[in-house]
Amino acid sequence: MYCGCNEKALSSQRAIACALLELMEHAPYADISISALCRAAGISRPTFYSLFGSKDDVVSYILRESHCYAPEPEAGSCLQSFCLSYSRYITGQRHFLTLLVNNGVGHLLYQSIFDSLMDCGCFLQTEDALSRRCAANFTAGALTGVAQDYVKREACTDEELCRLLESLFSGAMFG
Repeated sequence: MYCGCNEKALSSQRAIACALLELMEHAPYADISISALCRAAGISRPTFYSLFGSKDDVVSYILRESHCYAPEPEAGSCLQSFCLSYSRYITGQRHFLTLLVNNGVGHLLYQSIFDSLMDCGCFLQTEDALSRRCAANFTAGALTGVAQDYVKREACTDEELCRLLESLFSGAMFG
């Protein structure tokens, strides 16, 4: 995936991302060809492949650039703050997350959350690298699963989601 600072390339990346989201509103992700995506974005196939390796890379780009979960600094110090922060993310991103889940690419949310946790200085900052990485994997998996379940059923409030997450992460649910 292109990570440079060429403004034309960055503009093309944004156009591709917008085009993919628009196409996903009307067609299943699996049915969207690279050719159709390029036509919708107004770019050539070689340009696409100079910027992205696949459609999944485009979704990962969208997650990173505009729909990323970024833990709030105070969320790292308290389970309740962390859970409320993620609950607000899920409810605020419901439409986008529904697009991902309904198109079978909800799993890409996992890597986005994992990266976000690892990049966050407030996430388990006192733990050694291995413990922190394992905790980020565990947490990303749990949060991805909760997000996928949330968009598949009737919506609940931030507070209800927060209580569910707190119960899961504290172990209270398992008695």
